[in-house]
Formats: sequence, C-alpha cells, structure tokens
Amino acid sequence: MGSRKTGAPAPREDQMRHIRTFATATTLAVLPLAAFAAPVDLRLITMEPGGSWYSYGSTFSEIIQGSEGENELNVEVLPRGGGMTNPVAVSQGAADLGFVSASAAVWARDGIGEEFEGREANNARAIVGGLQLAYTTIAARRDYVKKSGLTTFDEMVASDNPPRFVLKPAGSQVPILANYMFEALGSSLEDMRGRGAITQISTAQIAQMLRDGTADVYIENAPVGQATMSEVTLTTPMVFVPASDTVLDHMSELGAPAANMPEGSYPGQEGVYRTSMTPTILIANADMDEEVAYQLTRALVEQREKIAEAFPALAGWDPEKGAQPDQAVIELHPGAARYYRERGWIE
Repeated sequence: MGSRKTGAPAPREDQMRHIRTFATATTLAVLPLAAFAAPVDLRLITMEPGGSWYSYGSTFSEIIQGSEGENELNVEVLPRGGGMTNPVAVSQGAADLGFVSASAAVWARDGIGEEFEGREANNARAIVGGLQLAYTTIAARRDYVKKSGLTTFDEMVASDNPPRFVLKPAGSQVPILANYMFEALGSSLEDMRGRGAITQISTAQIAQMLRDGTADVYIENAPVGQATMSEVTLTTPMVFVPASDTVLDHMSELGAPAANMPEGSYPGQEGVYRTSMTPTILIANADMDEEVAYQLTRALVEQREKIAEAFPALAGWDPEKGAQPDQAVIELHPGAARYYRERGWIE
C-alpha cells in the first residue's frame, strides 16, 4: 500500500477545509451591507418637547438609523433649541443636523439682525427643503378696511393714521419678519410702535382683540391651518391684505421667498394669496462626510410616505421642489446635491 507524505493533509481533511472556506466566503457575500458599515454618531437638534420639530425628530431619526449604505448611522435627538438657536448650533458643530426656518438660516449665515450679530453661523448646508411652508399673512378686519379705505399693506404703513397691528411677542420670528416688511417701506417695527400702531401679545389673546375691535390687522407667519389664524378667521370677518413687490422682493433677499398661499386656505381669502413664506428645512454641518449626507438624504426622500403618514402637516412635502433654491434657500450639502442630481431634480 502507498503511503502519503508526512505533514500533508488527509484527502478528507483537505476537502473539509475547502468546504469551510467556501461556506465562510458565501456567508460574507450574502451579509447585508450594514454588517460592514462604519458607525457614525449624529446629533439632531429639534426643540423642547411639545413642539412640532421635537415630534418630527423621533421619526426622522428612526428613518436615518434604518438607512442602508456605507455607514451605520446612529442618531441622538437633542430636545432643545428652536428657530433662532438651531442654525448656530449646527453651524458651530454643537449638533450635526437640525430643523430650522429657512429665513433664520439665512439671517444666521449672513449675520443679519441683532440675534446673529457676531455669531458665526455660515457653516450649515441644506439636506432637505420645503418640509413645511409657513406663510406670512397680513389679515385685517373687514370692517376696518371698509371704514379706512386702506386695502394694501403699503397704504396702511404710509397712512397718517395707521391701523393697530397685533403680532406675537419677542422670541418668535414674526416680529423680525414684520420689521423687515416695514423696513422695505422706509419704516421699522420701532417706528410703528412709536406711532402707537404695534401691540405684541400672546397668541391666546389675539383672536379676542380682533373680535373686540381693539386691534385691526394681524401679522402672522405659520403653516396653513395654524390654530390662532383659524380661530381669527372663523370668529371675525377678515380680509387678506396684499403687500407690494417692493416688500416681497425685500423679503426674498432675506430668506423668505415669494409664494402663493393656496386658495381657500382660510375663510375670507379670495383666490390665491401672494405673500412670502419661510420653509422649514433640515440642515447639516457643512463638514459632514459627503457619503453620510447622501445616505441620510436618500433615506428621508425614499421614506416620504412614512413621514406624511406620521405627520399630516408634512403631507405636502415634495422632495423635488424642496431641492430647489426657493425651498432649500441655502446651499445644498454636496451629499444631498449628489442624490438630487441622480434623481434628475437639479443640474
């Protein structure tokens, strides 16, 4: 009988070794990409519990964490911040992602207004735009318009006897937007206040003031269906007052592009209402890895239906429109832009 060389594997052992090697290679080949993904920790800043952005944060983080790609994305939701805080937090790296009003993102980027003077905030880029459109509305009591004969915002500001404007107190972006609107016509919030034309008060009291006739014009910035504007238009006959292109062009330069509020949004609205809007956008720090930004952008866009189902207020979000300059408003992150180019939505 022949003998095999010392140290050489037995035929069966050699065969089993090849089988094990093949099995291991096959297993590795069919493992999901996530099994090899590099972990990346992200912080998403929203707002305090109870706010809409806080609610959005849980669903958005779930979608991002479940995304497929080169990275295993982990998201920590930061339940603090707000419209004027988040652009700075993301730009300075205190958070990686954040919900912001597009107008505030522009003010922060350009250092506009005392809120952002001396605060570096130009290192943020848009991931998705146009999540929710907040329209700036100028609603006047119908009786006031009939008695005064003032039918436009420009006429009201220029009048020797201006209306009594009512709006939210400091802390909201409404007074800032109103100030820019007045500035476009050579006035300011403080100038109008000095003329006795400004009352800033909590939203809980605004509807009552208009019903009582102690206020004439209500300036707001909110999505269609906002509770206070809905109450006002249901309990007091109102008309929506137009502003000139001078005002709208100035607002566009400040991150609040012109838009048409759909016909029938509120009682008293006749036709579409041409005004300015401030989209809610999701921003990222500009230094975020391009592949990470691409992966989370793709996940959010492709889960649009899940987002709409969870939040009816976001049901109107159109990702293709949101990628355009009038809804993204600030520069897109390169990773997001790459995804949108692949979809053929931007050049």
